Amino acid sequence: MSRITVARALDFAEDHFPNAPEKLAEFLGVEVRRSPLNCDGWCLQIGEHSIIRINSDAADVRQRFTLAHELGHLVFGIPAVVGEAIIDVHPSANEEEKMVNSFAAQLLLPKKIAEKFIPEIPVTATVIKRISKKAKVSEVFVARRLASLAQTLGLKDALVIFYKNNTFEWQWSNTIGLKLGLDQEILKRCLNASPSPARIHRKEYKDAIVASILENPYSDTTIIFLQIVPEEDGLKKLNEETIRELSEFIFGNNQQFQLSLQGCFGVFKSKVRNLSTAEALKLFNKTYLEANQRWEQAELGRLKSEKGQKYIRLRLENWTKK
Repeated sequence: MSRITVARALDFAEDHFPNAPEKLAEFLGVEVRRSPLNCDGWCLQIGEHSIIRINSDAADVRQRFTLAHELGHLVFGIPAVVGEAIIDVHPSANEEEKMVNSFAAQLLLPKKIAEKFIPEIPVTATVIKRISKKAKVSEVFVARRLASLAQTLGLKDALVIFYKNNTFEWQWSNTIGLKLGLDQEILKRCLNASPSPARIHRKEYKDAIVASILENPYSDTTIIFLQIVPEEDGLKKLNEETIRELSEFIFGNNQQFQLSLQGCFGVFKSKVRNLSTAEALKLFNKTYLEANQRWEQAELGRLKSEKGQKYIRLRLENWTKK
């Protein structure tokens, strides 16, 4: 196996996101074998030849974490335990495993990449889901990774809470913990506020607790990403909340109209990477509104209205240069 320093491996991760584990294994000449196993996987080094075994029955996101984890063993030169169960959400008591898990997290979602995908704070469930898809990792992995980067991201603190069948299972944070008995109160507040985050203003601390719920309709698990942010950030209306309100005005129950406009955004976003938001809005209006061949006059009127233009501008901000 070729050798690489930890620092170089993490630079490699930024350059090859979101496929860094796969590309790093290829770069190092590591043989990756996938087959049904009774564990997550392991790695072996025989002379200069390295092999990583991965359980092919595991979910894709879990296989990717296993690959990143085992690469950490090889990069650090820490022998792996054959047949170990690798958990990407619970902290390990073993210092070497902590080090390897931290490496895996950075390999899958580098700090600079995470920062780039967060448009504003507080961080919401929508943002966590979006990062999860882009990074090809689980939502709980993203939540925990962002909690570990809390202060770097502009948060005062962050905590991940995990429920199964609405019953508290575990919590994770570098610095804070949820007081006994508050887990159900937080869950209730989040369910009532969803899809917006729940907010608790703490005037005495000049901050706010903001908690977003990640629900999985295909599972019995629920994740809450709880963060403490300065009150000016925690109490403001987020762009995604404004977009949601404007959507109701523009589209109502007209799903066909909404899908038609979404299609326009899908085609248009690649054209505005190097434009300011103002330039992109002008070009969008010229391309779709002035030469309208898609929508009824009433629909077009809503898009040209003050609220319609604000909606388009906020959507374009996701893709234009800052």
